[in-house]
Formats: sequence, C-alpha cells, structure tokens
Amino acid sequence: MAMIASNATVTGNEWGELLLPILRDVFDKHIDKLPDYVPQIYTVENSKKAQEFSKGVGSMGLMDKWSDSGNQVSYETVYAGYTQTWTHEKFSKGLKIERELMDDALYPEVKNRVQTLADSLYYTRQYWAAYMFNNATSYVGPDSVAFASASHPLGPNNSAVWSNYDSSKALDAENVEAIRVEMMEWKDDKGNILAVNPDTLIVPPALRKAALVIADSDGEPDTSDNNVNIWRGAVKVIEWKFLTNSSRWFFADSQRMKRFLVWFDRRKGKLEKDVDFDTEYSLYKTVARWSFGYRDPSFCYIAGA
Repeated sequence: MAMIASNATVTGNEWGELLLPILRDVFDKHIDKLPDYVPQIYTVENSKKAQEFSKGVGSMGLMDKWSDSGNQVSYETVYAGYTQTWTHEKFSKGLKIERELMDDALYPEVKNRVQTLADSLYYTRQYWAAYMFNNATSYVGPDSVAFASASHPLGPNNSAVWSNYDSSKALDAENVEAIRVEMMEWKDDKGNILAVNPDTLIVPPALRKAALVIADSDGEPDTSDNNVNIWRGAVKVIEWKFLTNSSRWFFADSQRMKRFLVWFDRRKGKLEKDVDFDTEYSLYKTVARWSFGYRDPSFCYIAGA
C-alpha cells in the first residue's frame, strides 16, 4: 500500500487498513489472556481434511512362553476396534463498524468492539470443548453408547459390558477411592486388565473446594481419624468453569485422556476485514472450523447426578 503523506487527510477506508494489523494484535492478545481449557483436556491437532477418521485397534493377550509356542514367535489375531469420525463444523461471527468511527479516529470504541468479537470466538470454543462433558449421558461415542454409560461394550467382538458412570456417587474421598478401584479393574476386549491410572479430578466451580480438600489436605478428608491423606500429591484438580452441572464430576487418567480425546482445528479463528461499498461499513469477522471427540471412553469415569 502506498505511503500516506503527513499532511494528507486520512480517509475512513485508509484508517481501516492502517488499523487492521493493530486490531488483529488486540484480538489475539485479548484471547491469549483468557484461560484456554481445550489443550488442558484434549490433544489438539491441526487438520487439512473435511473429516478425520480413526480406526480403533483391539488388544493383544499376554506373551507366550517360547517353549510353549514351538520355539518360535507366537502370532495373535488383533481385532479391529471402533471407527471414530471427526466432521468439522464451521462457526462464524461478525460486526459492522461505521465509517464515522474511523473518520473520527475513535480507536478505543473500535478496539472495544473487536474485543467483544474475540470474546465470541473464545466462549464458543470453550462451550463446545465442554459440550460432551455437559451432555455426557446423551453424547454418543464410537461404541454407539453415551459417553457416560453402564453398558460400554468391551469391543466389536466382545459383547461383555463395563461401566464408567454412577449418578449416585457424590464427590468425597470415599467415593473417589471406590471409583479408583473400579477403574483399576477395567478390562480390554481380550479380558485383560487395562493400564488405567486415574490421577485427575475435573470439576465445576461448585465442587472446587471438595476436590481440593481431597487433593491437598494433610490428613484424611471427612474424618476425625489421624490418618494420612493418601490422595495428597497423587491427584490433580482441574476446575473447569464451563461445566454446567454443579454436582457432576469426572475422574480421569490424564495420559489416556490425551491419548484418546482429540480436538481438531481445521481453520483457526482470526480477525478478518472487508468494506461494504454501499454502506461504507467496515466489516470484521472471525470464522473457525473444528471438531472433537474420543477414540475410546476408558480414560474417564463420570459421577454425580
């Protein structure tokens, strides 16, 4: 773009072009200051496709003794797991800024409006990141049952079921221990114990205190006995303010969570600009595409009504 002489009149359109890099910086920095829960919960990956696919793989049994397998490698059939499809959804929001604001150099007003557009992108992303957790009893995963279910099949070739949901268990130390034991007994499609290590409590703001008492107290919570708190230093607490059910909580294996729970960014939201010739409005927008979901629900137990 040609340089503007110091004694020239800067028009509204020129103001818009000059301000665009500055407003993009305002947009990006505003979002960066807000707590992003997506990378705390999901593995975030970029996508260059309209859809992403993941074909699950079943487990293998224990290794055989060399002598029992005829002194040669023992090969085993590995069954296919469930297929997960991520279909990216498109989201958008825009605003119109009058040319007069540009002509009159009312930058603070323009900046404020751009920050509200950044808020829209941020809150929409956080809302959808929490969606499957807020709708755990109805969000259907690749095994064709809800995320929170007492009837997850062990696999396509094993009709036995397992549970990762109990609506009757409130958040307290006794129930955390009971759920831990249950999770440690989960099995794969071959009937072998899964390597599950629950270590993260994910809670709404209403349960933050109860979770921190369990995770950080010196003594055993909710008892007058002078016992050591076995959870101190062994469990992490994530307070997720976008969880809408004040009594529901999640006990997760953080490594399995990052292995199986995936968020795909197909198009990252950024500030874009155009000008409407007839109305002389400056048009600002942000457009994004993403998808999310899990390959396998055996990373998390859902408890509470």
